[in-house]
Amino acid sequence: MWRTPDPDRFVVGANLPWVGYGTDFGASAWYPDGGLARRPEAIEVLDRTFATLAQDGLTIARVFLLCDLRSGVHFDGGGTPSGLDAAVIPDLTALIDSARRHGIGLMPVLLDFHLCGPVEIVRDVQLGGRSQLISDEDAATALVERVIGPIADTFGGDETIVAWDVMNEPEWCLRGGLFSPRNTVKMRAMQRFLDMAARRIRAVAHQPVTVGSAGTWKLELVRPLDLDFHQVHWYDRFGWPALTRPVSELELGTRPVILGEFSGRSARLPEVLDAAKSAGYEGAMVWSVLSEDEYSAYPPEIAEWVRSAGPSPDAT
Repeated sequence: MWRTPDPDRFVVGANLPWVGYGTDFGASAWYPDGGLARRPEAIEVLDRTFATLAQDGLTIARVFLLCDLRSGVHFDGGGTPSGLDAAVIPDLTALIDSARRHGIGLMPVLLDFHLCGPVEIVRDVQLGGRSQLISDEDAATALVERVIGPIADTFGGDETIVAWDVMNEPEWCLRGGLFSPRNTVKMRAMQRFLDMAARRIRAVAHQPVTVGSAGTWKLELVRPLDLDFHQVHWYDRFGWPALTRPVSELELGTRPVILGEFSGRSARLPEVLDAAKSAGYEGAMVWSVLSEDEYSAYPPEIAEWVRSAGPSPDAT
């Protein structure tokens, strides 16, 4: 899926980012015994949600894994990752098993831009403040080899995973992003990290690899990367022309492009899907189910649009 362009393909999915942000995978101060695999109530929520998506004709869920590294990762005394904790693999297995039961493909997002946010200490756990794991080449290598690598090694052949997303909206970590002037990462360092991670995944995994670009205004970050497909996010505040602009004008080469996020609260939701398809995107994923932020919703118009569009090509 999404390795080569297909003008007849348009896959509708949903962001199901988390049951709890950053606490679903691995042991944490919030769940010391582990995440999803040790929480039957969380698996019940996932099963119900995946069942609804499948019933509505959606085929893919984009899910966040390690977020800002508040859970699931061991660090040495200098703050460099030393490896995954023992709960991460069972927790991800539990997610995959739930999705497989309902025929939903998964696009795991390994990291989130809040990794670069300001430091906050909650329950003696550091949230954010880890931009050096991208900026410092040795720390970035450790993050890729000791954290991302073992996940790819374990699940790189799993058919339920249809793609890997290295990082959600890394632009916000750059100079001029949400965390400027502190905790920022230089463009070249971010490109080096994203490229390193993508190559590490591709070395062992058969699934395609992408990055969740925050919009169309800083695509120079991902253009040089050897990604299998590109992913752009769009929200109403970006303006309608940013959505209707043809994909062919984004200078992303010949790789497929999908709309990785759009708000479920958009007043023009069916038009968003129509516009994305007309612009040349090969899929669109609503933001979001289970999350409770101001942009999240899963309205019935999604299922109605999918049904009216008729059968779509196999997402896998």
